[in-house]
Amino acid sequence: YLKSLGITPYQLRNDACMNIYTGAYFLALAFNKWGVTWQAIGAYNAGFKNNEIQNKRRLIYARKINEVYRKIKNNQHQ
Repeated sequence: YLKSLGITPYQLRNDACMNIYTGAYFLALAFNKWGVTWQAIGAYNAGFKNNEIQNKRRLIYARKINEVYRKIKNNQHQ
């Protein structure tokens, strides 16, 4: 899909702005599909396919991100 937009793997590895922009684009797509939810956060990493394997992958990734988020939030309040 990215190739059709003219985005190459080289650009993603070597152009920080392109990398961030592309990640934000896919996160926005996920938010549009699932709302601002942990499912959308999981889709950012595990993809959008609607099957049991992808659902599990989304959940695993979302839990990891939630754990990091909570650690950061707790450290800010100490």
